[in-house]
Amino acid sequence: MNPQASTPKTVALVGNPNCGKTTLFNALTGSRYKVANYPGVTVEKKEGSLRLNDGSSVRLLDLPGTYALEGSSVDEKIVTSLLTGKLPGTPRPDLVVAVVDATNLERNLFLVSELIDEGFPVVLAVNMIDAAEESGIKVYDELLSRALDVPALTMSARSKRGIDSLVEAIGAGLSRSSASSRRGAWRTSESSVASNQAAPVDTFPAANADTLAEIGSQRYRWIREIVARSTSKTGSGAQDSGASRLDSLLTSRVWGLPIMLLVFGLMFQAIFLWAQAPMDLISGAVDSVSLWLSQSLPPGMLSSLIAEGIVPGVGNVVVFVPQIAILFLFIGLLEDSGYLSRAAFLLDNVMRRFGLQGRAFVPLLSSFACAIPGILSTRTIPSRSDRLATIMIAPLMSCSARLPVYAVLIGAFVPRKLVWGWVSLQGLVLLSMYALGVVAACGVAWALKKTLLRKDPSFFVMEMPPLRRPLPKVVARGVVDSVISFLKNASTVILACSVVVWFLASYPKPSEGFQGNPVQASFAGQLGTAIEPAIEPLGFNWEIGIAIISSFPAREVFVTTLSTIYSISDDSGENEGLIANLQERREQGVFSTATALSLMVFYVFACMCMSTLAVAKRETGSWGWTIGMFLYMTALAYAASLATFQAATRLL
Repeated sequence: MNPQASTPKTVALVGNPNCGKTTLFNALTGSRYKVANYPGVTVEKKEGSLRLNDGSSVRLLDLPGTYALEGSSVDEKIVTSLLTGKLPGTPRPDLVVAVVDATNLERNLFLVSELIDEGFPVVLAVNMIDAAEESGIKVYDELLSRALDVPALTMSARSKRGIDSLVEAIGAGLSRSSASSRRGAWRTSESSVASNQAAPVDTFPAANADTLAEIGSQRYRWIREIVARSTSKTGSGAQDSGASRLDSLLTSRVWGLPIMLLVFGLMFQAIFLWAQAPMDLISGAVDSVSLWLSQSLPPGMLSSLIAEGIVPGVGNVVVFVPQIAILFLFIGLLEDSGYLSRAAFLLDNVMRRFGLQGRAFVPLLSSFACAIPGILSTRTIPSRSDRLATIMIAPLMSCSARLPVYAVLIGAFVPRKLVWGWVSLQGLVLLSMYALGVVAACGVAWALKKTLLRKDPSFFVMEMPPLRRPLPKVVARGVVDSVISFLKNASTVILACSVVVWFLASYPKPSEGFQGNPVQASFAGQLGTAIEPAIEPLGFNWEIGIAIISSFPAREVFVTTLSTIYSISDDSGENEGLIANLQERREQGVFSTATALSLMVFYVFACMCMSTLAVAKRETGSWGWTIGMFLYMTALAYAASLATFQAATRLL
C-alpha cells in the first residue's frame, strides 16, 4: 500500500479575526474535531475531519485569526510557520480556504492577496453574505473569482448557506493534479496599478519601511479596484440606517458606558430572578433523593457514602446549573451580536489608565466564564508585557466556578427583596462581587505596569464586526456545551472530592463518650481545627477551613464540602439543602452575615484553582510568575477578607 495514498490531505482555514472562520470550521466538521497544542508552543490547534462528496476524508485545520502573513502576535506567527511548512510535526497544507467577511472585503482581501502571492492553492469563501445583503451589498462571486484567478463562492457559515458548494470546491481544489502557480497574481492583473513594477516582490522587505509602505499602498489600491468591479452597493436603506444609528448609540461617549452597565446589570439580575424557580425544583429533588436513600438503604458505610457524601455533595453544585446557563446565555448573546467589540472600544481609554489596552477586554471577559480560556486568549496580544499583565489579573474575574459559592451565601444571608421597587437586592450583591474583582484587577494591572512590566504604551487596532441578530442555534449550542462541561466537572472532580471529603469527615469515628460535632474528631476535623487560629480573624471556623482547603482543586467544591460536612453532622436524620442549613446556623449564631460577606470576598480574590495555575505556568513559561500569582492573590484574599469581617462585625 502506498503510504502517501492513505494519508489524508490537509486543508487549512485562514482568515482575519471575526470573519466567521471558527463557525465555518464547526459547520464543516460537526463534532468530528479535537483540540491540542502545536508542537513546541502553547498555541492551541483545532483539527477536524471533513468528509468530501466522493466519500474521502480530509484533515481540516482551523488556524488562529491573522491580518497578515507578517503578524507580530504569537498566534499570527504560528499561522505563517504552518503555512510555509516550518512548524515541526505539522505538514504544509495541500489547500488553503481563505475565509473573508463579505461586509468588509477590502480589509480581508489583503491577507488573501498575500496567500495568492506566495503561491498557495486557495479557495475563497466569502462568508457572512447574509449580513452583506442586509446592508445592501451584492457580491458577484464569478467576477471576484475571475479577478483573483481563484475559486470564489459566497456563503454564510452561521446559517449553513453555501456549505455544500464549499465542500464541492474543496474537493475540486484537492483533485487538481497539477495546479499552476499563481505567484504574483496581484501584480500581473490587467487592472492592477502595480502591474508596471520592474521586479517581482515575493515578501515584504521589512528592513525598508518606505518600500513596505509603498507595497502595502499598491496592494490596497489593487484590492479596492477588485472590490469595485466585483461588488455593488444599493441605497443605505432603513435597516442599514437603523443599524448605523444603533451602533453610534452603543459606542457613544455619553451613552455607551451607561448602556453597557445596564446590560451587565440586567445579566446579574437575571441570574437570580430567572433562575430561582428551576433552582428550587432541582434543590427539592436533591433533598428528596438524599432523604429517600438514607431511609431506604440499609445502615452502613455504603449508605452513608451515597446519602451523606455523593448526593448532597454533587447535588448541591448541580442545583446552580440554571444560573450558570443564564450567565453563558448572556455572554453568548453579547458575543454573537457583535456587542463585545463595542464594549472593548468603550473601555479602551479606561483600561489604558491602568496600563492595559482594549484588546485585553475580551480575555478578561472570557475569564468571567473561566479563567483558563481567558488566559489562553491573551495570545492575541502582541506585547509580552501587556500579555503577562493580562494573564496575572485574569483569575480576579469571578468565573462560573465562584458562582455556586456566591449563590449559596447570598441565598442564605441576603433577603430576597427588591430595591427601588424593581432591582433585586441579591442580584445587586452578586454584581458587587464581580465589580470588586474588576476593581482589584485594575489596581494590580496598574502596579505591575508601573514596576515589573514597565514598557512604552502599545497600539490597539480595534476589530469592529457588524451588529447582527444572534442566531438562536449558535447561542443555544454554546450554552449547552458550557452546561455539559460544568456537569462533566461535577461528575469527575466534584464527585471524587465528595468521596474524599466524606471519608476524611467520617473517619476515624469519635471515641465513646465524645461530646460535640462528630466531624470534629475526624481527619478533616483535625485539619480544620489545626488551621482555625489562622482563619478565625476572618470569621471562619474549622468547618469553613476544611471547605477552603478542599476547594483548591476547584472552587465549587467548597459547596460540596460544606454540604457533606453538614449532612454528616446532622443528628436528626433529616437532610436539608445547604441554604436552609446555613440559615439555621445563622439563627443559632454559628454562621453570621459578617462571616458570609467575608467568605465571599475571600473567594473573589483567592486563586483556588489548580487548572488555572497550570495554564498560567504553561502560558508564561515561568514558575516565578505562577507562584507570584498564587501568593499575591492569597495575600489579597486574606487582607480583604479580614477587613470585610472586621468592618461588617461593627456595622451589622
